[in-house]
Amino acid sequence: MTLPNAVVKPSVLPSDPRFSSGPCRKHPGWSVHPTMLRYVGRSHRSSEGAERLGEVIRRMASLLELPDGWLCGIVPGSGTGACSMALQNLLGPTPVETFLSDNFSQYWANEIDTLGLAPQNRHICDYGDFPDTSRIDPNHDIVLVLNGTNSGVCPPDLDWILPDRAGLVIGDAVSAAFTRPIDYDRIDVLCWSWQKALGGEGGHGMIALSPRAQARLIVGGPKPIARLMRLHNADGSVNKAFFGGRTISTPSMFAVEDIHSALDWAEACGGLTALLNRVANNYAVMSDWVNSTPWIDWTCSNPAARSTCSITLRLVREQHAAGEKADDGKIATEMIRLLEAEGAAFDIWSYGDAPPGFRIWAGPTIEAEDLAILCEWLAWAYSETCAANMPREARVVRHGNFPTSKASAVQPRTESASSLTAALKSPPPQTLADCYDAILFDATGVLISQNDALPGAVDILARLNTSGQPYYIVTNISSGSDETILARLRGAGLPIPAVDRIVSAGGVARHSVVEELAAGRVVSYLGSAQAAHDIFGKHPNLHCADTVETFDTLVVLDDEGFDFKRVADHILSTFQRRLIERGEMPRIIAANADIIYPGKNGTLVFGPSIIGPMLQAGLAPFGAPPISVEVMGKPGRAIFEECITRAGTDRLLMVGDQVDTDIKGAKAAGLDALLVTTGLNNSGELRQGESGAADFVAKNLNQIFDGSLFPHL
Repeated sequence: MTLPNAVVKPSVLPSDPRFSSGPCRKHPGWSVHPTMLRYVGRSHRSSEGAERLGEVIRRMASLLELPDGWLCGIVPGSGTGACSMALQNLLGPTPVETFLSDNFSQYWANEIDTLGLAPQNRHICDYGDFPDTSRIDPNHDIVLVLNGTNSGVCPPDLDWILPDRAGLVIGDAVSAAFTRPIDYDRIDVLCWSWQKALGGEGGHGMIALSPRAQARLIVGGPKPIARLMRLHNADGSVNKAFFGGRTISTPSMFAVEDIHSALDWAEACGGLTALLNRVANNYAVMSDWVNSTPWIDWTCSNPAARSTCSITLRLVREQHAAGEKADDGKIATEMIRLLEAEGAAFDIWSYGDAPPGFRIWAGPTIEAEDLAILCEWLAWAYSETCAANMPREARVVRHGNFPTSKASAVQPRTESASSLTAALKSPPPQTLADCYDAILFDATGVLISQNDALPGAVDILARLNTSGQPYYIVTNISSGSDETILARLRGAGLPIPAVDRIVSAGGVARHSVVEELAAGRVVSYLGSAQAAHDIFGKHPNLHCADTVETFDTLVVLDDEGFDFKRVADHILSTFQRRLIERGEMPRIIAANADIIYPGKNGTLVFGPSIIGPMLQAGLAPFGAPPISVEVMGKPGRAIFEECITRAGTDRLLMVGDQVDTDIKGAKAAGLDALLVTTGLNNSGELRQGESGAADFVAKNLNQIFDGSLFPHL
């Protein structure tokens, strides 16, 4: 297994991380301008509404440079609706040639058979290629996808379609319109959508018919198809009003104005030629990167058949560190998770039937500079993911390695230590941080006090952001969701890049609470309603502990904004009644496991989880068994297991200021721990003899990086 060279985490994000293949990114400079709302709530049959729909048709035809004599209309169901409309209105009884180059071409072939639209000759090929076109009958109709977004395949050319053919050619141009040149001498029907190349809203499509297709529509006459798809009037005549903007179903008037905004932008860019140039520039960026990156390759190996806007990539198994094909999907999935968590890229997973890899939209609304930045992030995510899949003893190469005495302690019992030997050839670590894959920081007492950053905290996180070494904020704060906590910490000045860096007790508890609610159990919370609803959402079975007479589960949150002592009597009575009536007690889930915590001026105060000992003492006279509390926060194991899962490694260092939660919890989970004595709790040095004592004691956070601390046996 070969570890790729470590890649420094990029410091710049794309201007817009949305690279979805549909709905696609809005055009540069897009916003909801007040003029886009002027017809919201107005009828599409009003003179104004009808005029705006007609203008969409005229402007689309002009931008696509449709030849004179073609008709164009707006259809429901996006590009899919347009293609279905074409097949159902125009096919039969002439046989049809279909070319199965991607999933949608397979869909159209299946629809032709399922509806019995026409006899069919299917031309098939391997995934990532385009079928042989040499065996078609020019008298037959043809149905083909002009650009496959899921396979990244398009026809190499259309020269095999004769200009003087007898049959019709129906082109699914959902992602080809405005991204590829279209030879109208060889196409009779064009189908596309608003939401693809121009970045419009979903649900609306377009169909354009050549004079030959219009003649087929007249000669073929009406067919027994649903009204939504029908291009004929009830009397059998062609629905000419449809091609003037009188839609069959009600369109969104907001979407209409939105597509006008996209057309404004496209025209201002310079029209179709400018849009095609933008796509060509985007493809050049991606092609350069793929050609220079050994672990990635095109799904379509034939450059002539390769889409220039649907960047469809696969991992090269022989090159990447996992080594086994079964790991490809895991690596791609983890890379995508990292990129989404960092806000670098959204929705770039490959299509379900495609090889594991990525599907990146590079249409005209995407900026080439954003693609270049995305390539840097892909390289970083690959390096991070492969490192996380390395054997434990070899993974430390990413940030250094342990001294020989420490490393020998983690040699595998049965495997060769060759990878470890290679690791030990690397330069020795210079700092304690070099010895770990990621660092875990407690929040209160280590990074913040109340709502202010503690000395050195901002600089430490900024340094980690620059170096690219992962870190996570592991906190028992459960007064809000992870997003709320992130906002609070950022408000204190901490430069935390993304919400996935927050591992909170409330967030970990959420999994169990949601399961309880889904099972129909009544859950009461000890904390403020604002905190509970922020973390768990609102639910009819979720109540404050002092508002119901019975409940199945009690979840303990923060006392921030809530005086838990005032409900202690009510909770005690509830537990006592349940014990007497049912012989059992409610389940207790403690998000905030603090029994005591530092207050202002160094004082100690009771925390919410003091309710456990209080209940035990109060119920003892009634024969209550020992009360079991499921601790989700520190020192419970659940929160540290979440950290291991997110980091993809257990080579973690916990930095905390509280022995009973931060240090003992980390040690119980098998992690190393560092006690900072300058936080709100400075009693750590007095407890070094205890079981579960810290591996390291530091006077300040800077010692993690200044070389004064090293692992010891």
